[in-house]
Amino acid sequence: MRIFAALLLAVAFSAVSFAQGLDDAGMMPSWEVTDIADDLQGQISQVEQVLGGVDPQQWSPAGAAAYTGQRNTLLQELGHLRNSALQMAQRPESLPVVVDTFLWIDRTNSMLVSMTDGVRRYQSSAAADLLESSRGHYSGAAEKLKEYMRQLAISVNSQMEIAHEEAQRCRTELLTQPRR
Repeated sequence: MRIFAALLLAVAFSAVSFAQGLDDAGMMPSWEVTDIADDLQGQISQVEQVLGGVDPQQWSPAGAAAYTGQRNTLLQELGHLRNSALQMAQRPESLPVVVDTFLWIDRTNSMLVSMTDGVRRYQSSAAADLLESSRGHYSGAAEKLKEYMRQLAISVNSQMEIAHEEAQRCRTELLTQPRR
């Protein structure tokens, strides 16, 4: 049993050492991912501020109904994105958290496109331009996260392959040892 525990520790140490080696070999450093998360939170605040001045109920009746619900949903989704970005800042090496943040960016980005069209059509070009500018910042963060997700997935896959190979080696070693 002690041998098995020692082997598990060796596998874990190998995987961690390998992951740290990837940081030096081209993987985006965790502090940069944390910076992306912090920037996202600032961008979310800007979008929320602009959306605070957007009131679809004041628009023509034809456009108001659809955009009122969309604005409220977008504000709610921005809250989810904020929470996800906060988690990513705390755990930048967690692939599920990074993927979740990327997906929230993608979702809110799509909603911003539609909302921007409505604001441009029914309210003002200036407010629409502010929303469009915010969306541009999202695109930059999304592209960085897309590359980081790829790097992180490769790293996690490599760690799993190493752990699997080490487990197979340990299993073979345990099976070939004479019984006492």
